[in-house]
Amino acid sequence: MQRMLANYRLRNTLVAGGLAAVGALLVFVYVSTYRKHVQSGADLVSVYVASRDIAAGTDASTAAGMFKKETVLKRNVVPGAISAVTQVGGLVVSRTILQGEQVTVRQFSPLSQQGVLGTIAGNVRAIELPGDPNQLLYGIVHDGDHVDVIANIGYSLRTSNGSVNLVATRVVLRNLLVLHAPQSSGSRGIGDVQTSGTSITLAVTDSQAQKLLFAAKNGSWWLVLRPLSKPTDLPDSVETMQSILGDGLGAAQIDQLTNGRGRGAIGGGQ
Repeated sequence: MQRMLANYRLRNTLVAGGLAAVGALLVFVYVSTYRKHVQSGADLVSVYVASRDIAAGTDASTAAGMFKKETVLKRNVVPGAISAVTQVGGLVVSRTILQGEQVTVRQFSPLSQQGVLGTIAGNVRAIELPGDPNQLLYGIVHDGDHVDVIANIGYSLRTSNGSVNLVATRVVLRNLLVLHAPQSSGSRGIGDVQTSGTSITLAVTDSQAQKLLFAAKNGSWWLVLRPLSKPTDLPDSVETMQSILGDGLGAAQIDQLTNGRGRGAIGGGQ
């Protein structure tokens, strides 16, 4: 009798386990089928989202490296969301796009609408430099050209007998982009000095801005226009009274120039 009861219980246990397994399988099949049905009817689409924050003023070609594709339900697509990077080609970010945001055409604008801000980013700054027409190449330089800055600076040299005032000339900055060429605008620039109606806006790094301000406030300076086709630069050099008067002269000529005292005797002041 006990054996029959044991067999009966075993049979019931096996039947119950089998029914549970079949039920679980049916539930899995139902859920899978329902999920596929929902997805197939949901019209999933691909959109671009920001992989990290993208600052305003970033051009589209740079910003594209911060896009990533994601698949979302069609009903969750933000109006104006782009499906191809070419949709914002040639534009710039007009406001910061936050990480995870969908990228839309509304977040971009033409470069021309950005003004000067559309041409600078990172450590580049825009600085307005006032000067006379000759210094600024008025009528010669145009927006988009590149210039060098040459400065003539007076300095003191300590000697055993005190000090001597000297002057040196050199190129202090090279290849600066002209953001806005000189125009008669009566604007104010470095030091808030009223110009004679002429100034130029240059793109400089934050450290170049310091050097430009120093040259403008502590010496005389001039802009030099760079060529458009394959410009090259000679090694850096400095011109002083000694180099101006002594370069190219032989020993006899140097003695004649200095009454026999040698090249080192050549000096000058402001």
